[in-house]
Amino acid sequence: MKKISYLAMLALILIVVTTVGCQPEVDEQEIEIRPAPIHEVQINIAESYPPQVFIFIKGGLADGCTTFHELTTERTGNTINIKVTTQRPKEAICAQVYGFFEKNVALGSDFTSGETYIVNVNDVTKNFVMQ
Repeated sequence: MKKISYLAMLALILIVVTTVGCQPEVDEQEIEIRPAPIHEVQINIAESYPPQVFIFIKGGLADGCTTFHELTTERTGNTINIKVTTQRPKEAICAQVYGFFEKNVALGSDFTSGETYIVNVNDVTKNFVMQ
């Protein structure tokens, strides 16, 4: 009886190792990185001292294989550029289910009261006047 149990356990381990070992590795060259479609951008100013600026971003995921990739922020004067990208395996066959992601970005408190600032998130532009 013990011999059959050990053989069954060994067979199960071999199946798992073979299945996991045969999964193709995704090479970085096989990944498409694209700008994310942006659906919503909200600018929030926290009532703190000093006031802090936060950006809420809601973006789209084109299909079941597409995932959030990266968010980068760059500020030049009164303009804040936020680049949001998604990634997906090239030539993958995926469920055609459109999804969403949400990100909150803290921009800090280095803003001058009364000045107008421009926030560009991919192809969406919003303005705000600092309190």
